[in-house]
Amino acid sequence: MSKQILKPVYAPLWIFVYCCALIACNKGTFNEYSGTGSGEKAGTENTGNPDILYIQTNNYEKGQNAILAYKVYNEGHPTLMEEGPFLTGGSGLYGTQAAGCYESDHEVVITNDKRFLLTVNSGDNTISVFAIQPGGTLKLVPGAPFSSNGETPVSIAQWKQYFIVLNKSDNPGVPSSSAPNYSVFTLGSNGTLTPVSKMEVRWGISPGQVLASRTGPFVYGANTWGYNYTPPGSRLNLFSIAADGVLTDGPEAPAIDPQRPGALGLCQSWRQNVLYVAFPFGGRFSYYDMNTTTGALTHVGDADARPGCSRFCSDNANNRLFTANTNDNSVSMFEISNARAPRKSGELALKNSGPVYNTQHYGSSTSSACVSLATSSSDQLLYVVSQHTNPDLSIGNFNYLHVLHIVSAGLEEWDEPVELPVPNNYRARGLAVLRLN
Repeated sequence: MSKQILKPVYAPLWIFVYCCALIACNKGTFNEYSGTGSGEKAGTENTGNPDILYIQTNNYEKGQNAILAYKVYNEGHPTLMEEGPFLTGGSGLYGTQAAGCYESDHEVVITNDKRFLLTVNSGDNTISVFAIQPGGTLKLVPGAPFSSNGETPVSIAQWKQYFIVLNKSDNPGVPSSSAPNYSVFTLGSNGTLTPVSKMEVRWGISPGQVLASRTGPFVYGANTWGYNYTPPGSRLNLFSIAADGVLTDGPEAPAIDPQRPGALGLCQSWRQNVLYVAFPFGGRFSYYDMNTTTGALTHVGDADARPGCSRFCSDNANNRLFTANTNDNSVSMFEISNARAPRKSGELALKNSGPVYNTQHYGSSTSSACVSLATSSSDQLLYVVSQHTNPDLSIGNFNYLHVLHIVSAGLEEWDEPVELPVPNNYRARGLAVLRLN
């Protein structure tokens, strides 16, 4: 049961490193899916309504965390909005090589009604709420930032009128005093967050993402650590959410190979009720049938991506799945029209990945690591945020925004990525897309 809080036996954080040899593989393998871009750029114009991209700077200085905003038309050239950055009033997460702290996703979300943007401030345990203004600028609502009702908030999901905040309790600069939890809030018409309920989970498992099902009253969480504890921690947490916003324990998590380390990214095929789960220590992800009555998960199969397959997004049509492969800064694309048989149809090594270095826990990695991705409102572009992870700050800045084109040949990066205006000791993260009407 999730309420039984057990402290882990602190065995050495040994890890099975699957990725070193894979990164050394010939990059030419990407060419099987990726064209050169010739002949497909013609006819693109700076016309139509643009997307607004929102990215968190993750500035850990007191009160200086912020949201960057970029305007992107259908030709795919990002333009930084001069009205920003928009200060959250909170603090990001202190830069560190400690394992688990930065394993998260969905740090920036837009409400279903497009009125508000919410983001986590992992460094001071708060949530910022912005009212989205005409033209896509942001205005911090009165009273923000609000308490996250826990420690180290890292991920937000919406279910009907409720917002679920995942508090990771894994801050490298401040020892945690409470177990991780999932806190539920209502969002008032003026943007005020009000706590409703809270569900604690096991100490030390470092959960990284919360996902609310689009097809039933169920909430899922992925845990990066705890697999090597005694007793082993679950890779997944399953909850039910009631009409009053109260979380209760759901079915037992499905059995997972005990030799497979922790989980992170979650994404739903809401058309066919399949849940995709990423395991960032390797290059594979798993997929599960979702019982729409109980929320239970049944393992269906596995698919190969690339080293560090850690996060997902799907297109708006829910026919394609994209994976962020953090260790070699690459992206894979899968056709999921048949959600129980994902077929790889594209793969691309991102530009300006920087030198390869050895991490403390994850094997070899490029200096720039993709951590957030989302498709354009037209489903013709894929936006990717890569953060600077190399502790050697003398090599340059590898915080980037990439814009990929989704074409018949697969994925293509026509232009150089845009360097984000944050220093390389901050790890930019989070990505939300708004279609400007």
